[in-house]
Amino acid sequence: MNRIRNLFQKDLILGIKDVFIILEIGFAVFIVLLLLFIIPADLKKEAAVFIYDPTKIIENFVKSVLPDHEERKGEYYVESREEIIEGMLENKSAMGMIITKQGIDHFKVEFLTQPYTSEWIARDVEIEMEDLFSMLTPPAGMYPLDVYEAVRITSLQWGIRDILPFNKRIMPPILLQIVGILGLFTMVSLIGQERTDLTIRAFRISPGSLWEFLVSKHLVILLTGLFSFSVLYLPMIGFKGYLESLLIIVLTIIMGSGIGVILGSFFKNPIGAMLWVILLMMVLALPVISLFSPIFSPDWLKFIPSYHTIFGLDAAIFPDNNSHIIRQGAAILAGINVILLPLSAMIFNRKIRKEA
Repeated sequence: MNRIRNLFQKDLILGIKDVFIILEIGFAVFIVLLLLFIIPADLKKEAAVFIYDPTKIIENFVKSVLPDHEERKGEYYVESREEIIEGMLENKSAMGMIITKQGIDHFKVEFLTQPYTSEWIARDVEIEMEDLFSMLTPPAGMYPLDVYEAVRITSLQWGIRDILPFNKRIMPPILLQIVGILGLFTMVSLIGQERTDLTIRAFRISPGSLWEFLVSKHLVILLTGLFSFSVLYLPMIGFKGYLESLLIIVLTIIMGSGIGVILGSFFKNPIGAMLWVILLMMVLALPVISLFSPIFSPDWLKFIPSYHTIFGLDAAIFPDNNSHIIRQGAAILAGINVILLPLSAMIFNRKIRKEA
């Protein structure tokens, strides 16, 4: 234990002198400042529609359906086609709509769109207007209003999830990239630097063993990750879900360190391993797509360990009767580490001892 403590102190001092620890924590501070003061909580922008409706059919219907004190956001009633165009020039995301009456129960709707408006958006608005007019013009209408009132939407999610601010919603992928994969990059750098400086050869003739050499570096990386994680997590989320998220991130750091040990065993300098580090980081980032776009969730994605990190962190930070996801993620990551750590140490031991 004394040797591990001495090695830990040495690696910690070297990490500070080589500024990688300072850079990691400093970068975490920079990111959390961006999240707090630069990145907005809500990136959504209300769609605007400028409506010229001499018939008053839309405006009267909206007023009859909504309470007197409530307004329909994003709809602006104007008095001419020219006002629509002027409003669309000022608001580049707005659309225009002109309604004219043709016959007793027939209306013509003309849409004005921006040059870059996609066809599916225009078609979606067109379908909505067809449905609306089918309610407004009975008996020709297909869908009476009571049909819409009878529709019920039931969520398959067990709990009710609040609308999450954007700067908090992106916390799981940020924690994965900045803290979780810290061990992968740092371990390769630490081992590669010591192989370049030939300090590992000097260590081999000391009373210490190579597993103590690796344990020391794992501890330094874990300590740095703990500080970085706390710097990012606490100002943004607070103590809610802190321990559960910390468990997931610690297991991920250890996993990354184990992979870093294997890479460091095959490359004698950090630069030679960087291509593999970048490729692995890209692969480990793939599950983020599934988090933000659940429609992309193929079964093979679950074989990437970071999948369980991302969804474990998401379940811990935004609890919603989904604690089983945390337990499942922690169990899978722990199982990977039980196999990976001894395997990486064995590979490292054999490769180093073969060197002259």
